[in-house]
Amino acid sequence: MYKGKGTRICRNCGTARAIIRKYGLRICRRCFREMAESIGFRKYGG
Repeated sequence: MYKGKGTRICRNCGTARAIIRKYGLRICRRCFREMAESIGFRKYGG
């Protein structure tokens, strides 16, 4: 099995950059901003 950042891709758009792996999300930060509320995350503050 291969290792490294290139093997981790966004489940939504397929990019290998800026992947959020916490909580098993495996999506990039751009897709996270689009779908955060539908996943169940809430925005607090400004």
